[in-house]
Amino acid sequence: MANNADDSILNSSTTAFSSQSPKDDDNWVQGLKVVIILTELIVIIVGLLGNFIVLYAFIFYKKLRSNVTNYFVTSLALSDILTTGLVMPFHLDATTTDHLWTHGEFMCSLYTTMYLLAVPSSIINLCAVTVDRYLVLKMPFRYNSLMTPRRAVLIICCLWVYAIVWACLPVMGWKLNLPVVENGFCYFSSTKEYNVAVNVFNFFLPMIFMAAFWSLIFAIVRQHRKRFQRIERSLSLNTNESLNSSNGDVAHVSSPISPKMEKRERKRLRRNVRGSRYIGFIVILFYFCWFPYVTLSLVANLCKTCSHYFDYELLDAFLALGFLNSALNPFLYPFHDKHFKGAFKDTWRKLKNKTFASASRRHPEEVAL
Repeated sequence: MANNADDSILNSSTTAFSSQSPKDDDNWVQGLKVVIILTELIVIIVGLLGNFIVLYAFIFYKKLRSNVTNYFVTSLALSDILTTGLVMPFHLDATTTDHLWTHGEFMCSLYTTMYLLAVPSSIINLCAVTVDRYLVLKMPFRYNSLMTPRRAVLIICCLWVYAIVWACLPVMGWKLNLPVVENGFCYFSSTKEYNVAVNVFNFFLPMIFMAAFWSLIFAIVRQHRKRFQRIERSLSLNTNESLNSSNGDVAHVSSPISPKMEKRERKRLRRNVRGSRYIGFIVILFYFCWFPYVTLSLVANLCKTCSHYFDYELLDAFLALGFLNSALNPFLYPFHDKHFKGAFKDTWRKLKNKTFASASRRHPEEVAL
């Protein structure tokens, strides 16, 4: 996260980069700025469209609400909508104007608060999805009774309350006694202690937490695979013994598990493992996108002199990389889940039919032709 108006400390979105860095006149700086602006514009469009489709499908298709994992995925999509809809437009505007702020103090406070909400809300939702995947694989027969949709909604509400409280702590008083807008720039007024706490408790500790759970998940997947390999060998042995018994050689030995049940278990395991793999990709992508920027922010808050050596254009690029995560999330799980894909196709079909019907009412003679 970022710090406040002290120019010696890293400020993520508002410090007058152009006045502090003589490189602004260089061609590579201007080229990088254009790339950042275009990237953020594309991320806003793709992120809003993709995540709104996920949200729409979840709300209007009942079958999606029967899978508890989809509740957490939809909560993550809501977090990405906040990022691409409320945070990125202001940052894009600031980038195009060399970080000059023209929207007043209230909008500056709203922007900084939404920014402080975006990343923590994403990561705690990823923690919830990770625990959900662990329970699916660890307790497959008890999962449906343990994790009900109502319980998932309660957990999600608690997670959002936690994220909102952290984001609002500077507004409630944990901040420096300095104006949020000064000399035409919007500043984060939070203290160094708050910034360090947010980085540690809402990024690095959850990262360790998820790494531990994913190691457990991979261990469970390996156990399941070994178990089914033993079942396959047992079924093969029993099949051979049954054939020999029909020739009068050996008495028939019944299989410990029927082929039909074995096939059902294999299908369920494959589905759960595939879903866990896609969620794992989302977690890895999140850290790939946000780790560079959050790490530099933490270093800058702990070491004032270190921030003088940071290239502010590069920091802007790292922040754009973090924002990119919000546009990529829908393509990693929802767009690969067969129920989500069915909902997307049905929605697209309805839109095409509605568009065709509207066009036929406006131009009936053209439709007739």
